[in-house]
Order: sequence, then structure tokens, then C-alpha cells
Amino acid sequence: MDEIISVSRAGHTRVLVRSRGFLGSPQLAAGTLAYVEWQRDQMPWDSTRLVLADIRSDIVGPSRVVAGGLGESAVQPSWGPDGLLYFISDRTGWWNLYRLRDGVVEPVAPIDADCAPAPWEGGYQSYGFAADGTIVLTVMNGFTTELLAVDADGGRRQVGSNLTSVKPYVTVDGGLLAVVGSTASSPPAIWSVDLAARTDAQAFPVGKASEFPVPWTPIPPSVETIAGPGGPVRFLLHLPPGDTLPGPLLVRAHPGPTDDVPLRLDWVTQYFVSHGFTVAEVLYRGSTGQGRAFRQSLHAHWGTYDVDDCAAVAEHLLTLGQATPGEVFISGASAGGYTALQAACRPGPFVAATAISAIIDPALWELSVPAFQRPHAAALRGPAGAVKPEWVRCPVLVIHGSADTITSAEEAMHFAEELAGRGGEHDSLLLEGGDHYLSAPLAREQALRAELDFYRGIMSRLPA
Repeated sequence: MDEIISVSRAGHTRVLVRSRGFLGSPQLAAGTLAYVEWQRDQMPWDSTRLVLADIRSDIVGPSRVVAGGLGESAVQPSWGPDGLLYFISDRTGWWNLYRLRDGVVEPVAPIDADCAPAPWEGGYQSYGFAADGTIVLTVMNGFTTELLAVDADGGRRQVGSNLTSVKPYVTVDGGLLAVVGSTASSPPAIWSVDLAARTDAQAFPVGKASEFPVPWTPIPPSVETIAGPGGPVRFLLHLPPGDTLPGPLLVRAHPGPTDDVPLRLDWVTQYFVSHGFTVAEVLYRGSTGQGRAFRQSLHAHWGTYDVDDCAAVAEHLLTLGQATPGEVFISGASAGGYTALQAACRPGPFVAATAISAIIDPALWELSVPAFQRPHAAALRGPAGAVKPEWVRCPVLVIHGSADTITSAEEAMHFAEELAGRGGEHDSLLLEGGDHYLSAPLAREQALRAELDFYRGIMSRLPA
């Protein structure tokens, strides 16, 4: 049972809303509470309801649904300075900004693009209000995130166009916008934009630059599109410095799988690029930032469509001569680790796979994850099923943190032991105290070194 409660200054609590489903994003204004509710067999990016309740009296008044429902995700409610309720909904297939005026829902800035990410965490705020009535919101395409300023008359202009990626934490104070942004050559940091500039206002970093010198100048990746088995497949292509093609190729499958591939400086990618690898980051089916239909296209096909898209990118780069046959690898973490393991079970371009903090058996994972995530696991599961050691066709490196609370280290190490017992060049690394994200610097360093050594060992045994 979920509850939304109020706490008085004296510490007295009062239950405002109680639900057998999940509750989130409570927003209060003038005695009216707005909140989001969804059922326990749904995810908040699939079906939610935006609800209003009158709480001015001791008895909470009847609630009413103003948006959302089965097949619609309404998220991020916020009361605007004009007293109207704003929110983001994907009722058109795209997460766009709406407002409730006189009981009628009206679009603020209709656009065929997602203006919000999948709500994996609470507290996302993908739009903000300036003092002059301008609304600033994010606009995503799976790789880049733009900042769009919409004035009171509906006019639109881009701001902060020098940023390529923006996290969903938009803050506006008067006429100053603050975001956590990044570029293709800089990691995430706090940036500000002066909205008073009527032209394309640029973003400027806040605070001092990093004191750590960058050992080389990163080469911005290119955004590529190929014809895949289920339609166009887009990916970021990072080339190593110098004229080194063809060479080894590493295809990275992002986690989630309801995630995106942000165009920002990623030191993990740069680590392999600096060692001569071409790196392709694939926006495979199921990724966010390309609308509801694309996001749900992986439902009941996990371990199949995602693998197809990653393999199609590798085959394309081999055909172009941008990768050396026999030196094509795939790596993924969490849900991406499951993708990498399934790729290792199928004939194709990959000669080895690395699975980090990986999901191995979706059915078991569905039973072990928090209740919030179980509908996602159930919706994704398809005929690919659990990864069986006897199905693996190429060398696999399994990396897992012992303190992982999201995927099972015990299951991963048991899987690795079974692989090793079958012979071949399989390897594993258990990082003591490592979490699901390998967020400790030492754990990340050990994992990167192990992965690079794994690929080098395989390449060293290839015939000249």
C-alpha cells in the first residue's frame, strides 16, 4: 500500500492519499493536490493516471483523473506560476508538455519528439518556468537533448545549443536557467543560460573547470543510421585517433533497456578508443527518446531484437572495412549484459562478449527485483529466455560486484563457473564490495583492465 502524507510543522502526519498501486510526484497548490498513480502490473512509462484531490478540509475530497490511463503515460506534474497544472504525456506517441485550463487539457508545444525520459527515478523535472512566462523544456532524440524556450505567445527558440546532452533536472530562477549538461568533449557539469538573450543564448559552465588534465582531445562521434532487420538502426560511431582502420570493434549495448545513448563524453568509451578500438553505441529497439512505439517494440522480444540490431551494426561496419573480421566484440551492463550474453549464443559477427552486472535469467530476475520493476521484466521477457552455458558459442567474460543488489552476483559467478567447466577462453572477475554500477573508481578501473586484457588475449591468438 502506497501513501502520500502531509507533515505539519509540529511533526503531525496526515494521510492524504492511499493506494494499492504506486504513487508519485505529489504537487500541492491552493489546497489541491496533484499526483501520479499507476497499477502494480504497469510501469510509469507505460500507463499512469494524473489525479487531482481537494485537501483543504480535514476530509480529503473526491479525486478525479485529469489525464493518463491505460496506454498513456502522464508524468512530471507541476503547478505553473499562472496557477495552471502542467504535465508531460505521451498520448500522441511522444512525451509532450500539456496544461490543464478550465478542465480542458491543451498542448503547450506539440512536437514529434520526446520531451522527457523514461521515469526510472523520482524527481525528474524536464521543464521550468521563467519569470516572463517563458517555459523551457528538454527535447530528446535518443542521442542529443536540446533546450527549447516557448514564450507566452507560443513562439519557440533553441537555447544552450552548444550542449549535446541535458539531464532531466531543469531549474529556472527568474531569467536564469541551470541544467546538468554535457558536450561530446566534456562530461556532465552544471551549466547556466541567460534567457534574457533574445538570440540563441549559449550555455556557460558554472564553477571552475576540472583540475585534471585531459590526456588527449576526444574526437566527437558521428551519428550513423543503417537499415536493420526491423527498420532503421541508429548508433554513435567513435573512431580511434589516427589512420588505424580497420581494427578491433567494440559494440556497446546500453543498460535499461529503456535507456538512451547520450551524446556526451564517456570515459569508458574513450578508454577503448584510446587503445585503438572503434566503438559503436547502438540505440537498439526498446530505447527511450524515440517515442512510445519504439520504446515498446522490445516487449516480448528481449534478447532477440536488441541482439539483431547490435549484430546489424557490426555487420555493416565489417562490410565497410571499418572493422577487422575476428576482432569484433560486444559488451553490455545489466540489461545490456543480457543482450551481450544472448549475442554470444548466436552465430554472427561477435567473437567474444563481456557481461557486466548482467541479467542472466529474466524469469529469475523478475522474482528478485523490487516490486516497482517487476512489470518491466514481465513485459520484456520473450522466447530467448535464460542464457544457458551450453548455448554459448564464443568466449565470455563475466564481471560482477559482490555487493550488487539489483542483479545476483551468486548467479553470475555460478554461470561463469559452468562456462569455465566447459573449457574455452571464458573468464570472470568478482569485485569485492562492487555495486551494480561499479561506481567505485577502483572497481571501474579493475573492470576496464580486465575487459581490455580479455580482448587482447583473444586477438593475440588469432592467426596472422
